[in-house]
Amino acid sequence: MQRKCILISRQLSLAIILLLFLCSAANAAITGFVTKDDDGAYYQFSYDQLLDSYALKILGRPDGLYQEYANKKEVYALLDSVRGYIDYNDVLDRYAEAVVLGEKFDLIGYTESNKAKKAEMPGTVKLVQLNEGSVVYSAKTISSNNPGPDPDFEPPKTKTPLIGAAGASLEQARQWAEERHAHQRLIDIAPVYWSYGNKTGIRPEVLYAQAAIETNFGHFSSQVPPEYNNWAGILRADAEGDDPEDYQKFTDPEDGVRGHFNHLAAYVGFKPLGEPHERYDVIADQPWAGSIVYVDNLSGKWSPDENYHIYILSLLDQIKNTKTPDSAAEKEPEDDQPDPDQDIDLSDTKHVAVDVKEITVLHLRSGPSTDHDILDRLVRGTVLEVIGSKNEWWEVITPDDKKGWVHGDYVKPIDLSSNPLKDKIIAIDPGHGGSDSGAIGVTELKEKVVNLAVATHLEDLLKEAGAKVIMTRSGDQSVSNKKRVELANEGKADAFVSIHANAFSNPKSNGTETYYCSNKNNSDVDKYLAQQLQRELIAELGLRNRGVKSNSYYVLNNTQMPAALVELAFLSNAEEEELLRKKETHRRAADALFKGLEAHFRKYR
Repeated sequence: MQRKCILISRQLSLAIILLLFLCSAANAAITGFVTKDDDGAYYQFSYDQLLDSYALKILGRPDGLYQEYANKKEVYALLDSVRGYIDYNDVLDRYAEAVVLGEKFDLIGYTESNKAKKAEMPGTVKLVQLNEGSVVYSAKTISSNNPGPDPDFEPPKTKTPLIGAAGASLEQARQWAEERHAHQRLIDIAPVYWSYGNKTGIRPEVLYAQAAIETNFGHFSSQVPPEYNNWAGILRADAEGDDPEDYQKFTDPEDGVRGHFNHLAAYVGFKPLGEPHERYDVIADQPWAGSIVYVDNLSGKWSPDENYHIYILSLLDQIKNTKTPDSAAEKEPEDDQPDPDQDIDLSDTKHVAVDVKEITVLHLRSGPSTDHDILDRLVRGTVLEVIGSKNEWWEVITPDDKKGWVHGDYVKPIDLSSNPLKDKIIAIDPGHGGSDSGAIGVTELKEKVVNLAVATHLEDLLKEAGAKVIMTRSGDQSVSNKKRVELANEGKADAFVSIHANAFSNPKSNGTETYYCSNKNNSDVDKYLAQQLQRELIAELGLRNRGVKSNSYYVLNNTQMPAALVELAFLSNAEEEELLRKKETHRRAADALFKGLEAHFRKYR
């Protein structure tokens, strides 16, 4: 009986697969299926398009897609959004068993279980789709878009930054793409990604891995065709769906790369290079814009897929470990010699950071002297790419692609891959103290005690990372706000973090919030610091996100460096007071503040 059911199921496979999908309560998890032809080629059909085509055939108005499907030899695999490619004959066998036992067959439950058999897929399949009424074929590289990374890949335990020097070479990226049979257009565009990585301070291999995912290793699709030059699958600002007309078109391949970097710049809080595409402003206006500084944070933002960052991390691991033909070759001695035409030795200097303390901003000028026009005003820490020098002046390119000159006395060489906290001076301000207890909790927990406990743990973490720490109080002393500001300013701190706990008359008030002062010069830098601290606190403590807000608190308005004030939680809330009483919470809050400072200094050195 079971054998007969299986035979009937396979004979009717061209129609029963649709019935199986329709009978499933969660058929959206099945996105397509793969057929195999006599010539040994594999063809992938979209479930939604095929279902529509089948309906049109029944109504006597065939569009040709279902006919293409019916002409294939056999159904080979289902494409499940969670598990990837599932063996189709295995599914039919399980369906037959359910029929014999009189049970209801849960297709989606089975395909998403560990019991479902994975299909062995070739390196590429042919996508069969409808485009403007015609059936079209395009190549799809399975390794680039197969849901889920390499099963042997273990994500790193620490977060992976989006900002910094490249973690892999251009040669490794090109070799990696070639080994995965990428289209030549993706291989050829790699140098442009590394060029823009140098210009922006955004890691190029991250965006290159994204491009591989979004374009099927450069093969693209009828949905976003290659002539769009859209390497990142960027939608138009007025997009209402997922059709070709909803995607951004770029003038040429390099413009598409610039658009890709600009799009991610809106996520990390950077200015765009040149005129941005229309979608940039849509992202820049989001409340979380400027806070996405790790690959891990792209899931749910860049893509709704919660595992999106895992795919990227898996590809980054592959790129980093790719061996190039000259990996073991030693550099010729002359490769490391300085250019004799340069007045300053640039052999080891690729990037510098603006290093101004006594002056507010550094002028970017059109030539190597103060007689030349001012092109821009650069805040402290801005990362610049060095392209030349003359006497005491450096020719540089800014993050927003402006070329100009800065005086060498106000910049310092940096290594973007180095520890961003090393040698930084951080002022930590445990709020209140002495006779000023601050807020008092429901069961008499004093704010000044919590603030100092968190600050002490943060001090230890920062010192261990190589930072220098200024504590505005190290015990239960009374310290005026004026004195706190003086300690930070006179110590020439690179950042100021004031630690507090909240309170309100309503005992139900709860959550975490962070403040910066919008009245200061270059307040965007202060806001960025506040955003990083708030993001990490929410991620670590898991409390209600009350957001980043502006306030002219004395310690924020009068400090000469980027400054933020955090309100960890509400002592007037019984549950949150109990949380703030725990030593483990003090350590976790300090760890979050440490990560927030680290993220801030990856952008502002």
